[in-house]
Amino acid sequence: MVKIVTGKINSYKTTKLKSIYNQKKIGDGFIAKKTMEGDLVYGYTLIRLSNDKEMPFVIRDIYYDGKKEIIYKLGPYLFYKDAFIYIENTVNEWINTKISPIYLDEISILELEGKGYYHALTNLLEINIDLYLVVRRDLLEKVIDKFNIKEYQIIGG
Repeated sequence: MVKIVTGKINSYKTTKLKSIYNQKKIGDGFIAKKTMEGDLVYGYTLIRLSNDKEMPFVIRDIYYDGKKEIIYKLGPYLFYKDAFIYIENTVNEWINTKISPIYLDEISILELEGKGYYHALTNLLEINIDLYLVVRRDLLEKVIDKFNIKEYQIIGG
C-alpha cells in the first residue's frame, strides 16, 4: 500500500512524514531538511530516518562552491550526485533485507522527468512494498498516473 502525505508548498509535509516514522519506529527512509539563509532557501540536507545520518543533498545555485559534483538542476536548486548514489545503494539494501515500510521525501518534478528518486521508487513499487511518500498537492495526480499507483491512501490536505 502507498500512503501519500500531501499538501501545498511549505505545509509541513516533511514534518508529518517524520512524525509518522517516529510514531511507528519501523522501516526506514529519507527526509530532506530545509536550511534557510534569511528569506532564501539555502539548501536541503538528506537525513536517514533510522540513524539520523545526514549528508548534503541540495544547494541553491548562488551558494554552490563548485566542490561537489552536481547530477540535477531544477530551477535555482542543484542536486548532489553523491546523495543519489547513497540513496540508490541504501534503497537496494532495504529491498534485499526486506525493510518495510519505506519513507521517501519528496516525489516531485524530478521524478516525473525520470530523475531523482525515480529508479528507487520504480523498484520499490515493483516489489509492492509499503511506502510513505511526500508529494505536493499540485503534482499528486501526475505522480499517481506516472507511476501507475493503483492502491493508495492520502494523508493531509
